[in-house]
This record gives sequence, C-alpha cells and structure tokens, in this order.
Amino acid sequence: MTRVHQLAGVTGSPTSDATLAAYYASIAETEGSRDGTVRHRLRPEVGDGTIEVTPLRSGFHIVRYDVAFAGGHQVGYAFPGDHFELEHCVDGRMHVSETSTGTGGLHAGSVALSPRCATGGVVAHGDGERYRAVSVTGTWTGLETYLGNLGAGALPAPGPQDVAREQYLGRSAALRPAAGPLEELFLHRRSSPGRLLYMESRLVAALAALVDGLTATAPPADTGDLALDDHEVAALRRVPELLWRERHAPPTLPELARTVSMSVRRLTTGFRALYGAPVMEHHRRRCLDRAAALLVETDWPVARIGHEVGYASPSNFGYAFRRDRGTTPAGFRRAHS
Repeated sequence: MTRVHQLAGVTGSPTSDATLAAYYASIAETEGSRDGTVRHRLRPEVGDGTIEVTPLRSGFHIVRYDVAFAGGHQVGYAFPGDHFELEHCVDGRMHVSETSTGTGGLHAGSVALSPRCATGGVVAHGDGERYRAVSVTGTWTGLETYLGNLGAGALPAPGPQDVAREQYLGRSAALRPAAGPLEELFLHRRSSPGRLLYMESRLVAALAALVDGLTATAPPADTGDLALDDHEVAALRRVPELLWRERHAPPTLPELARTVSMSVRRLTTGFRALYGAPVMEHHRRRCLDRAAALLVETDWPVARIGHEVGYASPSNFGYAFRRDRGTTPAGFRRAHS
C-alpha cells in the first residue's frame, strides 16, 4: 500500500515547518546552498529527482519539482484559509482529490491557485510519472504585504465557489498569463550574485499577470453550447499526450477528432475552452517548453533537442524557438547556464 504523507498548517507556522521537515526527511537527502536554496534529492528507493526550495521576502518560497516517484506517491494536506499557493505544471501530471472541490489534476501548461478558504485532500503521482513544476507558497496576508501599494488593492475578493474550484484544479484560463514568468522561475539555474533578485523579479511578474488575469473581463466566446460532459473532458485531456507521442508526424485535426470520437468542431471549441489555446498552438508551446528545459538541463546538441521535441530540421527548430523566446537556442542556454 502506498504511504500517504501528511502536510498541515499555514506556510511559516510551526505546524507547517514540522510537517514539511518530517516529509522531506522521509523521502530525500537534503543539502543547502549559499543563497539559501535547500535541495531535497529523492532517495533511490523513493524515486528520482529533486525538490528545491528557495526562500524569498515576506515569507514566500519558490518550490521547484523535478521528480518521478517509484511505485507512486501520495501526500495528504490540510491547509487553513490563509494558505496561498500558485503552481504551474511545466511537464507531467499530478492528480488532486480535494474534500470540497472534487477531483482533478495539473498537467503540462496548467496553473492552479489555492482558494481563500480551508482546503484538505490528497495529491498523488503515478508510478514513474515525471512531474516538473514550480510553486509559489506563502500566505494571502503575506501577499498583500508583499505587494504593498503595487497592486494589493487589485486582488479580487473570493469569487463564486465554482470559479474558485476551476482555479484550484488548474482549469481557469484567467490564470494562464502567469505561466510564462513562473516557467522562467522553473528554468533558471544560473548561480550568480543576482540570482535571488532575478527570482524576485519573476515572482513580481507572475503576480502582476495573476492580478491582471483575475480582474480582466473576458468577452463572451462564440463557441455555442460549451457544456462538456465528463467523457468529453476525458477525451480532450488525451489530446496533448496523443500529439506528443506522435510529435514527429503529428496527426491532422480530423485524424485527432476520429481518434477521440469527437467532431472537429467539438474538438477545437472544447479544447480551447479547456486549455485556453487552439490545439496546435498548445502543442507547439509544449514542444518549445520542453526544448527550453532540455537546453538548461542537458548538454545535448541543439539539433538533437530540436529533433527530440518534434522538429524535422535544426533550422526550423531555431526559427520557431527564436520567434517564441526572442533568442536562439544557444543564446537561451548561455543565459540560463
């Protein structure tokens, strides 16, 4: 039976510190660094990868996950209403079962925001599933202090329960603008005197995107009847993995629609509603996000990375990457090494 680890308490409290310390001690070997980052490296019998925790101002922490648990992994949690957590899944999947909001999960591209109410439940990782993500943890009151007169007043009041649920389970398009700066936090590995300042700047950018996204009034989408049945949501969630698996010869939209037993129109409108982007745009973003991670994490040649993420030629990959990131793959690697 998979052991369920337990976390509790608001960030920075004795309860939280104690349960986190016990959790990390049970799964990893721990080492510190000069900038305060603590790296928890999973023990071989637990899995492979690291959880890195970097403390910032006002009690906030940046937590970066790059883990694959052997035999699966479950963590129970009980957080009070002041607990703040903003999490972006760069790659992989994490399953969430929450007492009041229901079940869901984070997948590549998802952004999730904790509600301003007590939460409790279990998060689970599948056997050997790689999960790469970055999380900003702290408190809602600490967030107001952190922002000060820069925008604390713009933070929206708690919305309807269904809206908070969609945000908490990573389904809200309003949170997606925060994905860019959060991903930059995940990718940044350069050791330099300005490292903490850079991380603070990306945190501020993510919070600005969060405020803008939560307070924007989106125009109504011309998508007809967008109510999706559970089986349609399940089918749509298969699409990113289908495209990734066939990334060297991607199927057409009609082929995808036949595979998931949907019409092309239902596929395209439903996918945009669920993921906030067209099918192929979401796939392109995933490929380039994975390329950015490989440029930082490996010493593979650029051509090999381009092929790994589905580009037929180095020139096509270089053009797409430069258009998306504003720099060449080699330049991106130098900036983040």
